[in-house]
Amino acid sequence: MKAAGDERRALGTAKFEQRRREILDVASSQMNVLGARGMTLTGVARELGLDTSSVTYYFRKKDDLAFCCMERTLLWTREQAATAARETTGSRVVESFIRAHLSLQRDSYPTDAPRYALLSDMHSMIGERRAMLTAIYVEVVSSLRGGLRIADPERALAATLVLLATVHWIPSWIGGYADGDISRAEARLLDILTTGLAGSPDWPSSAPPPEEPDLLDAQSRFLHAATTLINRDGYHGASVEKIAAELGVSTGSFYHHLDNKNELVVACFRRSFALIDHARIIGEEGGGTQGDQLARTAASLFRLQIEGLNPLLRTNAYQALPPPLRRRMLHRTEQMQRHFAGMIADGIAERSIRAVDPLIASRVFVSIINAAADIRDWPTGASLAASLAAYLSILTDGLWGRGGRHR
Repeated sequence: MKAAGDERRALGTAKFEQRRREILDVASSQMNVLGARGMTLTGVARELGLDTSSVTYYFRKKDDLAFCCMERTLLWTREQAATAARETTGSRVVESFIRAHLSLQRDSYPTDAPRYALLSDMHSMIGERRAMLTAIYVEVVSSLRGGLRIADPERALAATLVLLATVHWIPSWIGGYADGDISRAEARLLDILTTGLAGSPDWPSSAPPPEEPDLLDAQSRFLHAATTLINRDGYHGASVEKIAAELGVSTGSFYHHLDNKNELVVACFRRSFALIDHARIIGEEGGGTQGDQLARTAASLFRLQIEGLNPLLRTNAYQALPPPLRRRMLHRTEQMQRHFAGMIADGIAERSIRAVDPLIASRVFVSIINAAADIRDWPTGASLAASLAAYLSILTDGLWGRGGRHR
């Protein structure tokens, strides 16, 4: 029989853990709406009907709370990756991992289940915290890469990064589906990831070299440097001082062109949209089928991302913007995705692209473009040509390639 003191300690521990989880749930939900910088200890306390001191008892600083929210998400992701990796085939690994993430987005998701924070602000963590989060992420990548059972190391890494980019992008679009339609969306998403888009074996595998970035004027130089730093260190880590130091200019030069940091992120997004539009023009100028044009557009964007000469702003930067600005940028992204969905639909009609869900295929297209930049964080010694071929093949033929053994 337990002593009375043991029972009191157990009850106290249970209450402590329950309150801590409630705080993490509320903070995670606020981070998903407002970003890490918009979440506050006061706001979390208010939503829970507590004094701020009651929250600081569990988490002394806001950064402590934000870190623990992201750590909890990564630990859950690591668990899902490990579970998926135990499946008997690569395609079942993908299905298990995708299904776990889609379940979090259902309206019928249990109200007493944990609310997980998006990982958009993970790069903003510094020092030991960032190292701890990165270590967990590396374990996630390792589990999935092994589970996919792809012999070629370069392709295995690229496929893993595409899978992760896909699940990270799901929350931005799955809300447009009712619970009853999520299973259909899942099946179509899995079909595209496993089989690709190619309606014939003749898609092009190269593109013209990307143009050198125009860095002659000060604003262009700022936007290039800011995009690179935001991609690497997150919104918070890319300070105006860092950007100015990288360029060897004063911080006053920044404010001469842009009024504040939010305006800088918006300008970086607009620059990225312009680069995507330019790549689309390159693709269309080559003529041929819609499949040809889409593949050339993709190859051009992959080169920009892999080489890093003129990188696109990663989609996780959306989370740093205030909600009104975020909605504007997401709307512009939605317009871009619908353009690619239209190209895919036309390609299906002419049979250069196989029959897929055009809108979901356009989401996968954006995910693969984002994933192409991630390869620079995982040096493999592979040539640009090899990396480019891996990503283009994933788009055209799926994660395992044509004839890949994934079942």
